[in-house]
Amino acid sequence: MNLSITHAIPVYAPAWHFGGPVLSVSRLCEGLAADGHQIKVITTNAGLPDLPDNQLGRPVLLRGVEVTYFPVDRPGGTIRSKALENALPQIFKEVDLVHLSAIWQPLGIPIQRQAWKKNIPIFHSLRGALGPYSRRQRWWKKYPYYISRERPWLQRAAALHVTTRQEERELDGLGLRAPRMLLPNPVDLAELRLDSQARVTFRSELGISSDSPLLLICGRQHHKKGLDLLPPILSKLSNHSWQLLLVGQDDDGSGTALLQALKQAGLSSRVHNLGIQPSSALGAIYNASDLLLLPSRHENFGNVVIEALACGCAVAISNQTGVAEDLLDEAPPNFGSVIPRRSDAWISWLAKWLANPRRAGPETATWAAQRYSVQAVSEQALKIYQSILQTSDGQSRLD
Repeated sequence: MNLSITHAIPVYAPAWHFGGPVLSVSRLCEGLAADGHQIKVITTNAGLPDLPDNQLGRPVLLRGVEVTYFPVDRPGGTIRSKALENALPQIFKEVDLVHLSAIWQPLGIPIQRQAWKKNIPIFHSLRGALGPYSRRQRWWKKYPYYISRERPWLQRAAALHVTTRQEERELDGLGLRAPRMLLPNPVDLAELRLDSQARVTFRSELGISSDSPLLLICGRQHHKKGLDLLPPILSKLSNHSWQLLLVGQDDDGSGTALLQALKQAGLSSRVHNLGIQPSSALGAIYNASDLLLLPSRHENFGNVVIEALACGCAVAISNQTGVAEDLLDEAPPNFGSVIPRRSDAWISWLAKWLANPRRAGPETATWAAQRYSVQAVSEQALKIYQSILQTSDGQSRLD
């Protein structure tokens, strides 16, 4: 049976600079649409200043998904759209379920209010926004807002979407009674697979020999990623012949600080800083690399971990990374390691790995693809939607 699902999110593709949620939501929508379900997205033109006016307020087809971009009330700052709010009664006339991603976003409140009036169940994605790292940022504003605005509507949700068991535990103590449904982020693995030729070509372009261990830092460079842990660690491992590849955007000066610290440690000659790269280049980058480093202070999921593993690149990640438990419990043993955020633990493990560097290889690549591909996660999402609609409130929608 085909379902009619409306995804609601303040920003959507191609506003990639807003981070992981935009990627995850768009991939899920595309996967569900490819399976024949009626998937509609309501969003705004936030971060998309070049979107033509004639594409606002009306559906456009984007990679098989019907997307309606509504104009924001004003560019920059908090995302609000009176046009979207006014259109909600019409939008929600024939909808089985609303999948919402809008924690800390005022735009989410009127969407939930209208769905409640129409007796449409809400599946609310939290995307780590209620995790400890997020809650500590400007807590004096967030706590009152959570109590007065967010929690009352979260209590009415049909279910709360968590991407990892870590995120599920982080909700304990917040007084939320809605059921929690585990659904990992879908990772687009269409171009991420083992490719030995891409490895050779990319290394040749960078002037890196085939037997030199290549460490990789990939993704958003932000305080949350804990990159400041690495320079003193790598300095103590300078007797090994490793090289370091940096790929990604410096969000808050963390990337600049990392490069400066590496320079002060005398390691600049080992560093290859490529900045932001197109998604089409990631396959070659992961294949050329041997070990992804992700010492995050908090990582709700960790898309780059799965992307790296899909290309056979091993990973060294902090125990604050959402997918860490999946790796420890289910991944093939040569995936790499999950390490506490202590310098001594990272030095000890990396020293052993550098003495005998090993990539994760094909077995781990297969595991990642089977569990986290867009198709696999879309199938899981569909089962969750159906289970929500089979509750007493949603029973009539399946009849």
